[in-house]
Amino acid sequence: MRRAASPQDRYVADTSQVADTSQVAETSPAAGASDVVATLRAVARDAGVTARVHGTRLSGPPGSVTLDDAEPVAIASLYKLPLALVWADLVAAGDLAADQPVRLAASSRMPGPTGVAMLLDDVSLTARDAVRLMLAVSDNACGDALLAVVGRARVHEHLAELGLPAALVRQGSGEETRAVLRDTGTADWSAAQRALADPDRAAETSQYDPAYASAASAAQVGEVLRILWSRTGPAHDLVRDALARQAWRHRVGSGFPHDDVALLGKTGTLGRLRHEAAVVRFPHEHPVGVVVLTEAARPERHLPRVDAAIGELARLAVGPLRLPDDV
Repeated sequence: MRRAASPQDRYVADTSQVADTSQVAETSPAAGASDVVATLRAVARDAGVTARVHGTRLSGPPGSVTLDDAEPVAIASLYKLPLALVWADLVAAGDLAADQPVRLAASSRMPGPTGVAMLLDDVSLTARDAVRLMLAVSDNACGDALLAVVGRARVHEHLAELGLPAALVRQGSGEETRAVLRDTGTADWSAAQRALADPDRAAETSQYDPAYASAASAAQVGEVLRILWSRTGPAHDLVRDALARQAWRHRVGSGFPHDDVALLGKTGTLGRLRHEAAVVRFPHEHPVGVVVLTEAARPERHLPRVDAAIGELARLAVGPLRLPDDV
């Protein structure tokens, strides 16, 4: 586990330790695109976060906007996105049944704040409904159940076939939760969250460390979006529909406050980590995938300035990539 942050570390967002992989790449460069990377850095600095950003056009002429997008970081609940992609691929191939029954016994599932994880009794549902809850409300119990259905070895094998690292789905939510409880010396999730959010305690956890947690670079998460949007068929449609129903839209959604803009996405949150992977589609334009991975200098749970900065970072990354879908 990495060293505990000093007070100075907690109040300074530092991106100087990694190679600069930031760029705007366009087949037809957008006006003002050369200023985007500098603006991304300024927004992150002003919000007190270390940010890694990857934006890419998902159809039409290739185009991308990146900021430090090659370094792997712990991704918290974002592991559920590549897990859903693997599940959909296996269903499409006939290796899994979308309506496979899944039983989540109350005595064996990890408690959580949403979905089945917050319920008190045994629950039975299908695999596809578990996928919907796992993505729309980040249901931890359903995430663990789906990982069990697919099998960790098969997840890793399929990710390798896609050219993606096994670390994307290193573990489920239950293992992450148990590690945080152990690292913080707490007995339940509410106490663990309070420990991680205490600015005087400077609590650390192995789940901030990409060597121990599910981990990926912003570019790798962006590749998951690209692959998902390249697939057709009912299973992949179901995954995309679940992403469109995400309950929390206050981060990336704040950058696109328009009723006619489609926003599909998945969050990942743990302590100082606030991550978003989303697809943004304006009417009659090519869809754009955008990944914003952040680590805040401050540990508090409620940092609206950081949430707003994530929306602004997403808006800045998507802007140069907007293109009519007849091009």
